Amino acid sequence: MVAKVSTSDPCGLEKVVDSAIAAYAEALRSAGSLLVLEETVWPECEQQAREIIADCIRAIHGPRAELPEQFDAEFSSLELGARRALQHIPAMESLRAAQILTDVVLDALPELMACLPDDVALVRTRRAVRALHQSVHSRVQAALIGYDAFLMRGVNRINSAERARLAREIHDRIGSSLGLAMRLLELHEAEADDPEPGPARIEEAKAALQDTFGFVRELVNGLRAPRSRTSFHKRLLDYVELSCPTGTVVDIHVEGGTAELTALQHDEVFLIIRECLRNAYRHSGATRIDVEVNLGEGVLDTRVTDNGKGIDLSAAKFQSGNGMVSMRERTTAMGGTLSVSNINGRGTRIEFRIPLPAVDRSGEYIS
Repeated sequence: MVAKVSTSDPCGLEKVVDSAIAAYAEALRSAGSLLVLEETVWPECEQQAREIIADCIRAIHGPRAELPEQFDAEFSSLELGARRALQHIPAMESLRAAQILTDVVLDALPELMACLPDDVALVRTRRAVRALHQSVHSRVQAALIGYDAFLMRGVNRINSAERARLAREIHDRIGSSLGLAMRLLELHEAEADDPEPGPARIEEAKAALQDTFGFVRELVNGLRAPRSRTSFHKRLLDYVELSCPTGTVVDIHVEGGTAELTALQHDEVFLIIRECLRNAYRHSGATRIDVEVNLGEGVLDTRVTDNGKGIDLSAAKFQSGNGMVSMRERTTAMGGTLSVSNINGRGTRIEFRIPLPAVDRSGEYIS
């Protein structure tokens, strides 16, 4: 609802206010302000300007200098600041608009006070300037608080998600590998006096520890270094080059380069595929693994297929181990689904689908 000056207007103040609003819009337009160029934003901006001018008029023509309903004005400005952040309008736009509006209202003061007697005009001018300053300052301050609060809430949400992701990584990779190494060392001790030596427990323990050290290096490098602009396809190829066992062929096919992922989605999808490959390397005995990533409009479909020995889908060990819990958690956290199937008893296929809502986001492209 647009603020009205009063029901009776003997001084023609409504016309003055409309003229000031038009001058305000024109000044914003000349400055290239998003507040007037965006059709959905200008009505709220105009409403704020009319309320500020109404505060000045009450100070000029009202019986008291105090500004009424400042709590309501500050609360609405708080909400408005949060909406500005959601609309991706820089806070500087609001500060610049406040300065422009202040100049416009100061220029309009003579007309707003035209019907006042000369003996009270000076006092009322001081009152109007004070009211203008207080009204603009309180609204801008509240809007900036709302703007900052919205941004900080987003930062905290991202930080919480990142902490949860790191916790999963550390638990799944470091915890499981160290636990495996400890069990192997305990078996080695138990078999030390066995006249028939068992498997090479020490070598297996060393392999588990080397895997842990490799992950720690990845983790530390990821925390230290700025985000790489390497494409998703190249990132997978680099991993396969470093990790693929001798005698195994991995074919990677990424189709579509228009779908966009946030930085977090980029990492999570890579980690799910990496876990699929790690499981195939270790447990399937496969000689060939095919990775297919299809980036469609609003959805990411991924399929990892091997020609190994297959798995027992009903086994408790499968349900709770081999990184399956972690992969399902990552997929679910992104609103997706994951399924595992055997292929005629000769291999395993893991498929997952991630929805990609068509929203404005500051992530990286997978190409």
